Amino acid sequence: MDANNGIPVTQIPGPRSVGGWRMNMFHFFRSPLMFQRWLYHTYGNLVAMGQGDRPTQVFAFGPELNRQILTNPEFFEISTALVRMPKDTVMGRMFFNNLSLMKGEKHKQHRRLMQPAFHHEQVLQYSKDMFRLTKQLSDEWQDKAEIDLNLEMKKLTQRIAVKTLFGLYNEEELNRIGTFITQMTKSILLVSLAPFNFPYTPYHRALRNAEQLNTHIRSMIEQKRLERNATDVLASLVKAHDEDGTTLTDEELIGHTFNLFIASHETTANALTWTIFLLSQHPDILYNLLEELKEIENELSLDKLSKLPLLEGVVKESLRLLPPASVGVRITASSCELGGFSVPEKTNVFFSQLITHRMPELYDEPNRFIPERWSTIKRTPFEYLPFSAGPHMCIGWGFAMQEMKIVLAVLLMRYRFSVVHHAKISPNLMMRPVSGMPMRIFPQDWKFERVPVRGTINQLIDF
Repeated sequence: MDANNGIPVTQIPGPRSVGGWRMNMFHFFRSPLMFQRWLYHTYGNLVAMGQGDRPTQVFAFGPELNRQILTNPEFFEISTALVRMPKDTVMGRMFFNNLSLMKGEKHKQHRRLMQPAFHHEQVLQYSKDMFRLTKQLSDEWQDKAEIDLNLEMKKLTQRIAVKTLFGLYNEEELNRIGTFITQMTKSILLVSLAPFNFPYTPYHRALRNAEQLNTHIRSMIEQKRLERNATDVLASLVKAHDEDGTTLTDEELIGHTFNLFIASHETTANALTWTIFLLSQHPDILYNLLEELKEIENELSLDKLSKLPLLEGVVKESLRLLPPASVGVRITASSCELGGFSVPEKTNVFFSQLITHRMPELYDEPNRFIPERWSTIKRTPFEYLPFSAGPHMCIGWGFAMQEMKIVLAVLLMRYRFSVVHHAKISPNLMMRPVSGMPMRIFPQDWKFERVPVRGTINQLIDF
């Protein structure tokens, strides 16, 4: 794959702009989903953001380029260049002890040590808490007529993440540690932009939160070492060991649990938000799904839910149309070939789940919500990659799939969701609804109707 080994140095096609690649990237961040579609339809599978011999930003579209990028980590590395967080602080050590940022043998070893926490049998243990906490949230809605669904899903996935990660039963303690972690995650962007430790700055507050959280998790690690029967993720990670007896250090345990929370919390909340929205806008599909759920209403369990084909199709189709991560990025470790072009060293290469999932050669009527398609099609990991693919595929994908099925089953059987008329619904780069998801809720009465909405969602979905 060496660019100097017979690969012609041909200029990669792409948009010209007065401001060069920076102006093009500005357009991307301003309207990421529509801009990606325009790039692909205008320039094809490989697009450079700036014209010249050494592009610094390249977009790659389609399963074959996904495969090249995601299965060759020696050429396409995980990038931490945009994170300006000092590694020698409590917060830095917490952030960089992160499976998704690790490379090479260290990544393989840590993934091997963490894998038992996400085996099917272990996820079955977590499902009990998922059911209980979802039912608890549905009880809290009894006297409400309208909610911001996205905020409510974040509340729920935060509770599930903290409970399954740390095994906390005390409600006050569960909310307290969830608040610690949420405050830190909100600070990460500001800390990266301005890592200056002065009183009252975001960095100073984030450091203080990190130190409190670090102390808290350390005490829980000591407790887990004494608890032989604990089944939460942290307990599983504490017990994990390699064949030679290698275990995770306390700092690694703290970092992994913190980053698992970040990875599982908001992405799953957004995915659930979009799934309920899509169902509310497709009454016939929702009717059929509830008919399927009625068959197991008196025996609601993860085992039963796993055998429902329409529920499986609904989750997969929602993740196809509105994937929790619409785009990923790698950086080239050296000059290499990609799609027949030479790509220089230190080029950011973006791959797009959103575009791959909407290619008509892979999916008929790609902009329509058709859950039934999954009963007849099977796609490779590079044609369907809501959890990415290759060595860095999300380790908790099975956990997330089961969580979505449980939450949907419990909430849909109890409530009918109807979007507020003419609400503005527009996803951003992180697939969060920019203006929230205002929903009217009713006891489930089967009176389904599609409600007109505004926003860019109408350009992404053919209703």
